[in-house]
Amino acid sequence: MAERKQLTLLFQYSDNWIGGTYYILNIIKALNGLNSAEKPFLRILYNSEESINLIAELNYPFLEFSYFSPKLNFGQRILNRISRELFSRDLVRKKIKIDGILNLYPINLTIDTSNIRGFYFWIPDFQDRYLPEFFEKKEIKNRRIAQNYVVKNKYPIVFSSNCALADFNKFYPNNTNRKEVLRFVSVVDDSYESLDLMALKKKFNIDGSYFIVPNQFWKHKNHKVIIEAVKVLKEKDYNISIVFTGKEFDYRNPEYTSDLKRTIAEYGLQENFRFLGFIDRHEQLQLMKNSIAIVQPSLFEGWSTVVEDTKALNHVILLSDIPLHREQMKDNCLFFKPLDHNDLASKLLYAMDCNLVTAKFDVQMEQLHFAQKIVSIL
Repeated sequence: MAERKQLTLLFQYSDNWIGGTYYILNIIKALNGLNSAEKPFLRILYNSEESINLIAELNYPFLEFSYFSPKLNFGQRILNRISRELFSRDLVRKKIKIDGILNLYPINLTIDTSNIRGFYFWIPDFQDRYLPEFFEKKEIKNRRIAQNYVVKNKYPIVFSSNCALADFNKFYPNNTNRKEVLRFVSVVDDSYESLDLMALKKKFNIDGSYFIVPNQFWKHKNHKVIIEAVKVLKEKDYNISIVFTGKEFDYRNPEYTSDLKRTIAEYGLQENFRFLGFIDRHEQLQLMKNSIAIVQPSLFEGWSTVVEDTKALNHVILLSDIPLHREQMKDNCLFFKPLDHNDLASKLLYAMDCNLVTAKFDVQMEQLHFAQKIVSIL
């Protein structure tokens, strides 16, 4: 019998970026769909009990947990900050004090690679190149340093989309890195369907039909265009309901959610919007599945979890017309100009008035291809 392949996954739970958490969970869920002989052994590098609990719920048969946090202490961060200013590289890296680390993903520059056999960096997107106004200058600089270091050392990279790969080749035209595209899928079981929808709507004070926007409250997610669209529709006597889910904090723009709520109040639209915050994943999926449509207004994405959730639920979505969304979604969608609230208003109205036909996605086949791609490249 062939030896079971080993993968090491860095799983650092944080609800400040829940997309990163779902990314790793979807990898494990997809691998769990493989035949037993094909399933790799997984070593999970975790940073919290929450990380262990989330993965334990998946019942993956071949895994082991090892505690590791790549975070540096204050003094180490100061040393690296000085080193970056002087030499454009870090002096201090953390070593994983575990024997036999194989095929680590995703790695970052705080990790010493000297005792690791096989690793990949992950670059989801180049949002900072296109929307620098949403980033602190320090964060942009650190991204550049990391990317330049990866290019200089010819480290292998995984991208989440062909859009991101094309951007990398545009910004680093002379790179000789090994490059792979791993377009993740959402792996959703049907357990969410057991939740009582009426009880759920009562719990969250949702009346009647609604659209749902299941995005964390980052400024680039572009919630404002939805508020403006609803305002236009209400002025024409169309009364629609919008449900927002997601953590209501953007550390880059701390006032973002408050500003949205203030605008809603100024427009007198309080009854049109529900802010649910970060809710249970199964509750979120049940609300998504039973919405009129899902709305994804984002100005930029690497590969949207919201879109993949929509596919997994065989539902319909209103999508901002950006290159990534065109790559990611072909059916069951309506595109709107991301900065044109009138265009979105017309699409919301169309979705309300028409019974949008959904083409069934072959979800199981997509999940299988995703799992096989993981095993083949990592």
